[in-house]
Amino acid sequence: MSLQHEINKVSGDVRRFMGQIARQGMTGMDGAIRGTKKIYGYVCAIHEDGELAGTVDVQEFNYEPDEYPIMGTGHHKGVFLSAIQNNQNGVLIVPMLYSEVTIIQNPTDGNEYVIMYSHAQTIKHIAHSIEGEDKGEIEIGVFETEKPVETDDGLEKDYDQLEPTKNKANTIYKSTSITDQVVSPDDEIGFKEEKTVEHKIITVGDTKITIDGENVSIETSGKVSFIIGGTTITEEDGSVKIKTDSCEIKGSDIKVDGGNVTITGGNLKTKGVSSTDLQGPFNAIKVCPFSGAPHCGSSVSGT
Repeated sequence: MSLQHEINKVSGDVRRFMGQIARQGMTGMDGAIRGTKKIYGYVCAIHEDGELAGTVDVQEFNYEPDEYPIMGTGHHKGVFLSAIQNNQNGVLIVPMLYSEVTIIQNPTDGNEYVIMYSHAQTIKHIAHSIEGEDKGEIEIGVFETEKPVETDDGLEKDYDQLEPTKNKANTIYKSTSITDQVVSPDDEIGFKEEKTVEHKIITVGDTKITIDGENVSIETSGKVSFIIGGTTITEEDGSVKIKTDSCEIKGSDIKVDGGNVTITGGNLKTKGVSSTDLQGPFNAIKVCPFSGAPHCGSSVSGT
């Protein structure tokens, strides 16, 4: 055996020996490399004040405090909610107390972070928009696709290849507006609601309702009805109908103007002075020509 071969053999043995020593120092009792395994537990404390504010404490499931003589076994104090230094104006998730979480550890500095959670008490997603560009946007929705078909070789189409059915509902958030929309295959416009600081616009088919700080505008090709208790006001094709059990109209200057005005019902009572053209129900002259007695009364029957 040559000298070079012996040197290579010894060098290889040394490398394997050193690697084994290094691995023994890097692995824990469970055989996992320190600082790389996922840890499963539950949130046992949420810190809102002091040096640990913005962190949580996590207790591992496999190490309950009462079962071990050493205090703090499986207890992780000051676990960060994110690896970002300050995410209050970005993506922030705060898990609920006693909810299940999965945490990991950074092997370089030992800091631990929550990466998964079962329940949250705060979920914040904030997108940013640069002034004058209006590019910031968050969209949340559900889009329906056709049903996947299973074959002997698996799915006939991948999920990203399934055709949409056009049933969808979504909300789009921008820095200046919020838009809600629900559509279907039979109505691609569907229901749409747009909200800004100046107005609110609701669109359903051919009907559009605009609400601002002073006015309410309704545009439609159909019928508009207002139902308040037992009163119904309906507008359709330029005709307005009001139906109610009792109606009182008061005003300093009220005018009824129309080509044809018809008042129907049982009895009509009026008060005040009226001018007559000697026709219709108010055709009586002021004084009876036979007796000289003034005519009086303010009722008309058979209207």
